[in-house]
Amino acid sequence: MLRIRLSRTGKKGQPSYRVVVADINSKRDGRVVERIGHYNPLTDPAEYKIQEARALHWLSVGAQPSDAVRLLLEKQGTMGRLQRFHGGESLEKLVAEYEGVALPDEPVDATAVAAATALSLLSLGCGCRRRVAACRFPLAFARASGLRNTEYG
Repeated sequence: MLRIRLSRTGKKGQPSYRVVVADINSKRDGRVVERIGHYNPLTDPAEYKIQEARALHWLSVGAQPSDAVRLLLEKQGTMGRLQRFHGGESLEKLVAEYEGVALPDEPVDATAVAAATALSLLSLGCGCRRRVAACRFPLAFARASGLRNTEYG
């Protein structure tokens, strides 16, 4: 299993970090699969840069971010774009949005995006600690979004 985490660089008392993809069993500064960014906590505000395309790729194939990296990805907006990527938007469009580059508009299948969003919310439930099948929230949400029984159950 892969994990996206921080690897420490810099001298004593002056840490800076690389954002790396590494095996979950490797050491903190050990063997890495790919280096996808950096983070400097000493500047005010903290400076960080994570390659959006590579982060989306690794998250989509199952890499789990560490707590610190998850916060950085949420600040950058990558976690929100990951949901949209799973919903059917193209990787190029999401990366262009992050970089501020305009792409020619292409039609987005609204039903596919709505279905993916509904299915991701169905898996979460409403937090009432009931089984997903016994909770009323997923059924009500599925009806409101137009899903049929075969699509959510």
